[in-house]
Amino acid sequence: MKKQLTTFIALAASILILSGCHNSQSNANHDQQIYSSVMVKGKQAVAQNNFAAADAYYQAALTAKPDDSQAKIYQQQAQALNSAQKALDRYSLAEAKDHLEDVKDNDHGSSKMQARARKLLQLIPTIQNHRKAYRNQIEKATTASDSQDYKQAQTLVVALLEKTDFHKRYYRDFYQQANELLLTSVKNLKSDTSHATTNRPAAADNAEHAPGESDAIKNPTANGQKITTADIQKARKQLREQGVQEAAASDSDIIRAIQKAKADGRNTITPEDAGF
Repeated sequence: MKKQLTTFIALAASILILSGCHNSQSNANHDQQIYSSVMVKGKQAVAQNNFAAADAYYQAALTAKPDDSQAKIYQQQAQALNSAQKALDRYSLAEAKDHLEDVKDNDHGSSKMQARARKLLQLIPTIQNHRKAYRNQIEKATTASDSQDYKQAQTLVVALLEKTDFHKRYYRDFYQQANELLLTSVKNLKSDTSHATTNRPAAADNAEHAPGESDAIKNPTANGQKITTADIQKARKQLREQGVQEAAASDSDIIRAIQKAKADGRNTITPEDAGF
């Protein structure tokens, strides 16, 4: 969503620049100024790995100089990298690889975009191996949960949640499944224990942690960093600023929203992260 907004801003700004300059003067000198300006902005977007914006800027450069070969090549590379990232976000690794190969093999294009393509190509086998391993772990946890072995399901899920790589954007589908399985197992373990300890003295209950309660709930982390009360309050404020009545969300909901945002490389949570 953030990159799409950036793209729209880049395009709008470029169109305004183009229309404003052509209304005042339409000579070749001004076209060159426009071209140079948006090419610089495109380069800056590439340096930030914001290829949606880079694509928009290079398209604006082509509006000023339609036959410019460099702008054409850069636009093609940026577009391919943007498409590759979208494919990775959909877990379409083969599609992403095709786009990245196109960028890598373009020897007349941007060396920085080629380097980014090579880096992502090297990452794809790791993503494939991790996704296979994580899928197997989720399937085992699901089988345990379906068999009402909630303790085993919880153990398998917590082991996943403790892995730093598991919180990355390439595994968000498994991350969501893991959270659902964890909540189910904790809920059922608490329910089972509640029935089993109805007649126990209150002092004994107070002396122990709630059965099924895990470190993932008591001591939440995001990308290896502890989530504090201040982090939760900050996240709630971010939701309010986006027009969301965040009081309906529990602290657990907010914690999961923070983890999703961090896994996506963001410091600001969205309503979607919190389930709104």
